[in-house]
Amino acid sequence: MKNLIIAFCLLLSFGSQAQVFHVSDSSALLVKTTSQSPAHWYIQVYSDCPVDTTLRWKATHFDNIPPEWEISMDDQTISHFNVAVGDSADFNLLANQPFATKLIIGAMLNGTPGHGICYFDVYLPEDPSQFQTISYEFIVTPSTNGIADLEDSFLEWKAGILKVKGEKDASFEVFDHSGRLVKKELSNQLIISDLPKDQSLIIKVKLDQKHAIVKIYN
Repeated sequence: MKNLIIAFCLLLSFGSQAQVFHVSDSSALLVKTTSQSPAHWYIQVYSDCPVDTTLRWKATHFDNIPPEWEISMDDQTISHFNVAVGDSADFNLLANQPFATKLIIGAMLNGTPGHGICYFDVYLPEDPSQFQTISYEFIVTPSTNGIADLEDSFLEWKAGILKVKGEKDASFEVFDHSGRLVKKELSNQLIISDLPKDQSLIIKVKLDQKHAIVKIYN
């Protein structure tokens, strides 16, 4: 009976272009320091089918993940450690529940800063065309203040202003310690006094193909 219902869900999905499952967000951002290890966060998966379903996750690509980091995935069926590209596992997606299933990524940082992204596909094992790509982006800075590291950067620090050297504008994104975006602007400079007070902040700056991460305590 369960297989018949799943098959019925699949037929409905083919006709309506809907999926047997969906995610609330396809990406997650983790902004941490090297002292906040292991770093972990989750993406929620929801059932669109009236019976429990077996899904599969697969690590498809890691972009700039330092080799010192140890990636894990907890799919609430089992915890998987030392996950590498190509690894996969099945997990249970429960139907008719007031809560979602969480795919919880973790990274043991081992004192190593970095900025990388882990990509996974989530899909039905019997129908891989029913898939959703999700990603987890890590911004990990040293535990010390990042302003001291700007000597060889395209940025400079002057009287409480983080400024691009030259006249070009850059993309400034400011995150709090939980990874929440608190400010975003395209400008030649960022005035620090305009940012939230009495907390640690991560500033992500992009200029053409150049990137910089600066950690401050405002």
